[in-house]
Amino acid sequence: MTNHTNTGKPAARCDLGRDCVFAKSWTSRAACTIVCVLGWMLIAGFFGTIGLTIPAANAQENGSRSATNGRRIPVRSYSPAPAPQQSRVLKEKPGIQPGQVTSVEIRNEAGEIVSEELQENEYFIGAAPPPITVGQRIPAQMASSPTMDFDSRAPIETEVVPLDGLTEFDESIMLSNPLSGSCDSCGSAGGYASGGGCDVCGHGSGQSIDPRVEHIARLIANPLTGFWVRAEYMHLLLDGQSVPSLVTTSVPLTLRADAGKLGLPSTTTLYGNDELGEDERSGGRFEIGRYFGNSGLAMSASFLFAEDVDDQFSVNSANFGILARPFVNVGPGGLGNDAELISFPDLFTGNIDVHSSTSFSAGDVLLRAILIFQKDRQLEGFVGYSYLNLDDDLSIRDFRRAIGGASGLAIGTTIEESDRFSTDNHFNAAAMGVRSQTCFGGWSLSSMLKLGLGVTSSTSTATGSTTTSVPLPVGTDVATRNSGLLVQDTNSGSRDYDEFAVSPELRLLLSRRLDNDWSVSVGYHFLYLSRVLRAGEQIDPLVNPSQLAPGGLQGFAAPRRDAFYNDLTAQAITLGLLREF
Repeated sequence: MTNHTNTGKPAARCDLGRDCVFAKSWTSRAACTIVCVLGWMLIAGFFGTIGLTIPAANAQENGSRSATNGRRIPVRSYSPAPAPQQSRVLKEKPGIQPGQVTSVEIRNEAGEIVSEELQENEYFIGAAPPPITVGQRIPAQMASSPTMDFDSRAPIETEVVPLDGLTEFDESIMLSNPLSGSCDSCGSAGGYASGGGCDVCGHGSGQSIDPRVEHIARLIANPLTGFWVRAEYMHLLLDGQSVPSLVTTSVPLTLRADAGKLGLPSTTTLYGNDELGEDERSGGRFEIGRYFGNSGLAMSASFLFAEDVDDQFSVNSANFGILARPFVNVGPGGLGNDAELISFPDLFTGNIDVHSSTSFSAGDVLLRAILIFQKDRQLEGFVGYSYLNLDDDLSIRDFRRAIGGASGLAIGTTIEESDRFSTDNHFNAAAMGVRSQTCFGGWSLSSMLKLGLGVTSSTSTATGSTTTSVPLPVGTDVATRNSGLLVQDTNSGSRDYDEFAVSPELRLLLSRRLDNDWSVSVGYHFLYLSRVLRAGEQIDPLVNPSQLAPGGLQGFAAPRRDAFYNDLTAQAITLGLLREF
């Protein structure tokens, strides 16, 4: 290829007819121009078929750059190479890469090696194939072409021209992106034909393609491009619900008047006065999302769930001679701490069952935008919707049978009693936050901080029932009322509440990439919600028994309807798997 000197214009704009030494008239100059143009077209087509683009970003720093005016850009040109041998290995075993680029050189118009890399806004100019980087293997389809011989040792030179006047290049010159060896349209790597376009889809060859049609075609060809799916196992620790003492016993020979009452040294709590549901549990989290091309925008959705934790407690008079349900008597002439006897020697036999359960889930839908995207770090912000659900249920059931006349009931009389408390919490919020990721080779450390601002909508329900069965000579007299011991008319029913709440959330992940598509991770997840109702905490131990008398409630209304709020903390260790498409 003929080298042109610096004439003040880019070499690609040289007037070939004007520079021809045999042109003496306008007719001879015109003929010479036609001949030269045809000659240049043949030469460009030949070298465009076998040429390899060398990105200056990988140039070795083993020379010096000559001084020129203005900014300079490398232009590809190829020096004649000795007749290379064809790659017999590749032809005999298709798919084996025949060679690997070990070094590249950039030379100026004087033939001197340029020692620096491409600067911003500098490009390789010329026909396809796309740029080749150091360490890259030559694609099989390129080396196997029947029209091409390949020798990785063939000398390749480039000449440098000023950037000034770049806009004067005609439209036939193609700018090839040195930062990518793949087609911008279909993503095929290194597959460019001599005409300058991709040999798979033809992109860049000058043909006009409607961008909308091109986008639809890419979507149909690769419908999962940009998607990611993450699945995590979570070992969760969730706050429990506080409950007062629900079941007590007393030492043998305790007086009936003292049996089961709190505050006495003879009384022991068998169940309650503790945190229920504060047990470790398994859970999971699934996340799916997609980035929209090169826009830097993405949508994601996640769902977190935990297994329900059930707690069951049962005790009967065969285990403890004295069983009681304690409460605080606030009726007229109340005695303070009091207890309802379920089992007592020579008076009652009976049993008590307590069951509690907790269910928990959370999730979000987010619009994400990349703020910083570099090779080793990434920062993105997001906004969206976040929710959290927490449901509690607590029920207390007892059964007793009168076995002695001193009980005040007919012998054989049975009483079945139940109290049930439940709460449903639904937190709906606007969410915002940031996510960062820092890479260390195949390892990466990412963090996510999210803040939810919204409303906790809660429903608190309390129901009770008591069924009394009195044996009669000719049958049984059965009576039922809609109240138990801790649920009376003063606090029964359902009530709805709305409270403003905040929910910060933190995630830390250490990931290891297995290959180009899969990653494994271990991490820590923290979640907090400022306002929730817990079922066990809605139990009011104050009871006014007068409302069970024929005259109705006298004095202080208890148990109360008030809502008792608390907060919620959830923590988890996670093990995850990520698949990117």
